[in-house]
Amino acid sequence: MTSLSGSSKNGINSRFSFDADEICPICKNNRYLTPNMKLLVSDCYHKMCESCIDRLFANGAGPCPICQRILRKVSFIEPTFEDLRVEKEVKIRRNLSKQFNKRQEDFQNLRKYNDYLEMVENIAWNLINEVNKKETEALIDKFANENKEIIAHNKRKQEEETKMVNYLNEKEKSEKRLKFENYKKELDEEKKRREKHEAELIEELANSKGSAADILAEKKAMREIEDSQEFDPISSEYLDIDCYTLKDKYYDPYTEINTRLRAGGFIPKFVHERALQAAFSGLFTFTKSDDMEVE
Repeated sequence: MTSLSGSSKNGINSRFSFDADEICPICKNNRYLTPNMKLLVSDCYHKMCESCIDRLFANGAGPCPICQRILRKVSFIEPTFEDLRVEKEVKIRRNLSKQFNKRQEDFQNLRKYNDYLEMVENIAWNLINEVNKKETEALIDKFANENKEIIAHNKRKQEEETKMVNYLNEKEKSEKRLKFENYKKELDEEKKRREKHEAELIEELANSKGSAADILAEKKAMREIEDSQEFDPISSEYLDIDCYTLKDKYYDPYTEINTRLRAGGFIPKFVHERALQAAFSGLFTFTKSDDMEVE
């Protein structure tokens, strides 16, 4: 009996349980009872449902029921992340990046740049965890006043880089779109050509007194000649390159001196043969009757 009640507790209750973040801390309503309930987050990172926000801040600014911070209705936004700690950290780091936008080229050496990054990380940690808040905010104001010109310069630079990235992305999309349209146009033209050939073939078969087999064979031969005029490296037959004679040894100071090539199973002959194949690849169309040797 005890085990049965225990399994019932762990099974049924866990099945109908809901996250504490899905409960409005003001009216205690939850998504299980109200599936359409929408929770918004404030500047102090406390969630409330839209009904409570309309009721508490309908007449203007008012204190947060949880932390007493003065809030306005327009300050509530829909959260991006379910975890409010992540929401808070992302927003703080985004705001800090607007002022602490120095780059490595703004420092005399890497050590000073690393110290700067460590300082920014400490500031972010203090704001996220609300430690030494007044001192941290004073440090931020001091840094902003002392580095106005650099902050403004890097801001403009960042905007220009963003515009350039957006321009390149749009250009790449436009080029891909154009390539796709051209490819689609080629397919349509190829389809029309085939339909025209089929119509001509049907008409010729209907009006000709000759053998249908001979007409089809002639059309097939003509089509093969047309197709052979365009080189397709994928569908074309691969031909071995055997128009040279590979010597056992060459004068090659590169393979003799370069110690990086001396690995297990390495033979200089492989490099020489690869070089000869690359040199003669695609230069000629060879047949079995060709007798060409190169040393």
